[in-house]
Amino acid sequence: MTLNGSDEIEKFYQKKFYFSYSGLNKLLYSPAMFYNHYVLNQREDSKDAHLVGGSVLHCLLFEPEAYDDKFISMPGKLPSDNPKKIIDNIFRIHLGYGNNSLLLEDYSQDILTQLLTANLYQNLKTDQQRLDKILTDDHKEYFEFLKESLDKSIVDQPTLDGCRAQVEILKSNKDIRSLLALDISEEDTHIETYNELHIKVDHDKLPFGFHGILDNVVVDTEARVIFINDLKTTGKSIQDFPEAVEYYKYWMQAVIYTILASDKFLKDKPDARDWQVQVTFIVIDKYNLVYPFQVSAETMTKWKSDFKSVIQIAQWHYTQKRYDLPFDLAVGNIKL
Repeated sequence: MTLNGSDEIEKFYQKKFYFSYSGLNKLLYSPAMFYNHYVLNQREDSKDAHLVGGSVLHCLLFEPEAYDDKFISMPGKLPSDNPKKIIDNIFRIHLGYGNNSLLLEDYSQDILTQLLTANLYQNLKTDQQRLDKILTDDHKEYFEFLKESLDKSIVDQPTLDGCRAQVEILKSNKDIRSLLALDISEEDTHIETYNELHIKVDHDKLPFGFHGILDNVVVDTEARVIFINDLKTTGKSIQDFPEAVEYYKYWMQAVIYTILASDKFLKDKPDARDWQVQVTFIVIDKYNLVYPFQVSAETMTKWKSDFKSVIQIAQWHYTQKRYDLPFDLAVGNIKL
């Protein structure tokens, strides 16, 4: 991907960029995807149902008072992923017309175009058969909810019920309650808790910084420990989670969160060297089994060492303004 001095590129480089875990992961996986998302600001607005469910669970557990500001509940069930993406695209077209009386069926030609682009239902013989796959009563109801929701995410009742059940399971687990400091009293003045804590950090030796939203942070000033607790859902069995840490590079998230928390809570402490930062992934699987995966000091030391290589790669892409190929391919390190 050649950068040719476009307005978007100039705007992107006019201000300091702050990498989140997701942004850094996206850069490593596909620099072109990173370029489209962050430089050109061409972001995917539609969320798959399982991603919405994860967001709902986080909200209900860590900031339930914000639910109504972020979500709107819909009776029934959300469309499956492919029809949902089509309807979400039609809704974006709908917003451009500024006529809220238009119905989903009024966009039949646009629907057919979207289906053709997505190569969806093209094995059916007629346009009407393809339209019938989208123009169902449930899909029409979803479109109407989109019109009402504006910037809120729509949550169907089964998803909401499932997330509420998971919250109760998490809260009933004594180990999880202890980690999240759910049972502290007014006398526990040495304990500070933070939920959905956004932290942004500059780096003196890098042209970019880091930021992230930490699910739960518990600061124990008596024990001199900062507990960082990150909630993860998985569609696999809970014993398979260690493999996901490597596959999704959750280890990078753990390192970034450690950097962020250390900067916020330890930067100005004269006894900072005496403190510990403990990262735990609280995982709930598809069977609603729960386990807190604590990161050992030895493992965190290795992850921090590996993270230095990641930063070097990110710095190369950022300073060279190269987003066409992953680093090893871009510099010719790969040979068959």
